[in-house]
Amino acid sequence: MQPTSIHDSVREHYAELARTSNSCCGSNTGNSMLYDEKLIQTVPADISGFSLGCGDPITLAKLQPGETVLDLGSGGGLDCFLASKQVGEAGRVIGVDMTPDMLAKARANAQRLGYPNVEFREGYLEALPVEDHTVDVVISNCVINLSPDKPQVFREVFRTLKPGGRVAVSDIVTNSALPKKMQKNMEAWGACVAGALDQREYVRGLREAGFVNVQVQPKSQTDQALAALPIGVPFSATVTGRRPLENEQPLGEMSSEVTTESTQSALEQFDGLKQLIGDITDLNAIENGYDLRLQGDPKLIRARVEELRNAVGCCTPLRFELVEAPDGLHLHLTNAPETAFVSIDSLN
Repeated sequence: MQPTSIHDSVREHYAELARTSNSCCGSNTGNSMLYDEKLIQTVPADISGFSLGCGDPITLAKLQPGETVLDLGSGGGLDCFLASKQVGEAGRVIGVDMTPDMLAKARANAQRLGYPNVEFREGYLEALPVEDHTVDVVISNCVINLSPDKPQVFREVFRTLKPGGRVAVSDIVTNSALPKKMQKNMEAWGACVAGALDQREYVRGLREAGFVNVQVQPKSQTDQALAALPIGVPFSATVTGRRPLENEQPLGEMSSEVTTESTQSALEQFDGLKQLIGDITDLNAIENGYDLRLQGDPKLIRARVEELRNAVGCCTPLRFELVEAPDGLHLHLTNAPETAFVSIDSLN
């Protein structure tokens, strides 16, 4: 297939990370917040600390000995190495990545650690270099959002899976459409923001590719709060689904779901944030977002907002601004304006 300008931009972004051994968020701080410590404790720190993901697809996948695993966008190979331990000598792990620098890094790591059942192949998610119906489980960690043609990715995943095979993905999704200019911003593509699908589109795309039992769930308490916000904001989610068995009768639309509720009132949609920042006593719409009036200990509120800002600041256009007012402390939740982004069109 012919790469697009998005592929080229994303490849260069991740090639630079591979050359500098930096994580996607600019610092090599490890994966202690993503993986259970017991899962990564046997992997050298320089490999486990090369963090490019947004979750833990290994635990989500519930891998079994002897299974064949395909990792989409395998990066430095961490998830492949973790999968290798779980599928054992009788199993097999294939990592696919389009970035030569990443492949070189992953292959060197595999040789260093001695993983005979792991191999890395160069290719695009939209044209996977994998035979039909040969994979038991497809995993991916914050990579599918980088593809400019996600329906084709879903079709390719379906093609490679055996009947009954399953998908276990950590990815960035949104709860509504992002600003148009952000969707065309090259830097935001590399940062896992611009290409993020609306969670309902994610479910629909997998379902249309043939998957059943599709579920998209916010990964953490912070992500649950972000998923409830009535403004477009990316958040980390787990995505699961299954290729039906041969001759299996589909169960219909109810077999797939998004777990966030969309029928709440505006104020009720912020309930998830109350656990993080305190009581919200009033809500008003402002340009590009919302003004929340807060009640509680100002010092504690500031600390919690700072934690929330740090948790989502790497991969979101959402802005958190605390404002002192005569009636108390206000939190302004806004998306960055469209004028803040450089368009792909301007670079062509």
